[in-house]
Amino acid sequence: MRALELDPLSPQIVGNLAYAYLVMRRYDESIAQHQKALDLDPNAAWIRTDIAWAYALKGAYAQAIAEYDKIPEQAKVVAAENQLIANRLGWVYAVSGRRADALKIAKELKDLSSHAYVDFYQVAAIYAGLGDKDEAFRLLEKAYEEHSSSMPFLAVDPFWYGIRSDPRYAELLRRMGLPSPK
Repeated sequence: MRALELDPLSPQIVGNLAYAYLVMRRYDESIAQHQKALDLDPNAAWIRTDIAWAYALKGAYAQAIAEYDKIPEQAKVVAAENQLIANRLGWVYAVSGRRADALKIAKELKDLSSHAYVDFYQVAAIYAGLGDKDEAFRLLEKAYEEHSSSMPFLAVDPFWYGIRSDPRYAELLRRMGLPSPK
């Protein structure tokens, strides 16, 4: 909150507060805060992805996909420089029942890994959204071995709600020295 007091016009800081609301499962507040961030930077695709994420977590899949539709096509193409946007779209497709679309993005990301760094933590999220726990954990292990910078978010990211009861989740958190979520 102090950062927001110091720089209330920073889309990144406003977006960080919105993400905090997201992981606290305060989705409406997250959407409202993300909207404020979007007002500050209307072209920030990452903000739209987070809004879509919040809608999907609420079960409002049509609204989630509608947010993605507002992102320019070139920002959604699977490429090294925009993996986060593609990954989150894959997860939204997965949880909204668009399995073929989710798997297409996951395959494109795996193919991309042959010539660029791919954060398999993010790809694992697509499989978690599809309910494919074995592939999600296989990719999380790969991300762990590669020291993915996203791994510290494992304890809080909502991608993992559907697999938190699996003993492999608790074991991975334990190996990383992270607390189990409540």
